[in-house]
Amino acid sequence: MKKIIFALLLIISIPTTVLAWDNCPYGEVNSPYPGDCNRYIDTDGDEICDHSQPAPEDRNTEIINTQIEDKDLIINNKQSETNYHLIPISLFLILIYFITHILSKKKIISIINHRKIWNFLLLITFLISGLLGILLIIEINFGITISLPFNTLFWHVEIGIAMFVISIFHTFWHWAYFKKMFKI
Repeated sequence: MKKIIFALLLIISIPTTVLAWDNCPYGEVNSPYPGDCNRYIDTDGDEICDHSQPAPEDRNTEIINTQIEDKDLIINNKQSETNYHLIPISLFLILIYFITHILSKKKIISIINHRKIWNFLLLITFLISGLLGILLIIEINFGITISLPFNTLFWHVEIGIAMFVISIFHTFWHWAYFKKMFKI
């Protein structure tokens, strides 16, 4: 069992960035940050989307020199980068968790209700993050733009942060189960 889990983790962790070169779904060439879609990736650090350029070994030096000259423009564009709220969301959820935990210890709410609250929040964050992820996939893979009154990627990440923090609480509750699962 342990070997199977290790093999699955190894397969999942194999980098797929080698397949990222020169396959822009919008046909862009040398697209600077932030790019025209949510698939922007920059594994070689030249601040050009890997999907919009050939692999490093296939580029000629003239293109690289042009990219270096335009680097000031790219750096200025990078200042509009979206900031995500990992620390504030995490601290807020930890605070709320401890409040409900203390309320359950003082018998103001039952332990079952305490866990129901957090299981419900885990479910809601999972569903919202999953739905927003599906909408992003539809937009990227099929080119169908779904106009929403908010930034889909931003809220997908923010809700994903909340889901991750809540899933840590959930993992601690079921630690004995997970511990048994990884025993030989």
